[in-house]
Amino acid sequence: MKTSRISRRGFIYLGGVGLVAASYPLARSLSRSHEAKADRKFQPTPGNTLGPFYKKGAPTRERLIEPNEAGVPLLVAGRVFDTEGEALPGAVIEVFHSDHYGEYDQEGFRHRGRIPVRAQGDYWFETVMPGQYGGRAQHVHYVITAPGHKQLVTQLYFETDPKFEGNPDKNYNKDGLVWHRELIRPVAKTTRNNTAFSSVVFDICLEKA
Repeated sequence: MKTSRISRRGFIYLGGVGLVAASYPLARSLSRSHEAKADRKFQPTPGNTLGPFYKKGAPTRERLIEPNEAGVPLLVAGRVFDTEGEALPGAVIEVFHSDHYGEYDQEGFRHRGRIPVRAQGDYWFETVMPGQYGGRAQHVHYVITAPGHKQLVTQLYFETDPKFEGNPDKNYNKDGLVWHRELIRPVAKTTRNNTAFSSVVFDICLEKA
């Protein structure tokens, strides 16, 4: 992946358009959810390993990216709901991931956060595309809890990851910890003010306890 460095101006601009950039994929996500609710139940989002780098106590925030940080900015948006399609605004989302170079911050909370979930169950956050390390595909860790529902520990992966060699349907198990193809999501790429960034929709369906 080509490295870009986010200028302070570019960072401020990205933050300013975060909600706008999220609106289209999030609207598409919500529309898909409501349409499906009428005629079928949802399948719970598959789980995945927590890994060794989880830390409690991450701050509540939607911006995990820092000014002048190496890497491609990443916007993730989605919705948290149950198997009936009902929004779960009381959910708690914790995310964490490596930096562009594949390193985790074990001393502080860089690239770690509790992501707010809004009244309609929607959420979004800005960060940087995580790097590869130890043969692993690029990924973002999630821990999601909601009253009356089973806790979900999972990971978000990216169809653009070189690990999948352009064919995640066939090559998703190139990383032995990618257990489910549906955790690998399409990535939209765009450029604004000479700043390239990626965006992903990651809806989350929780199973009732």
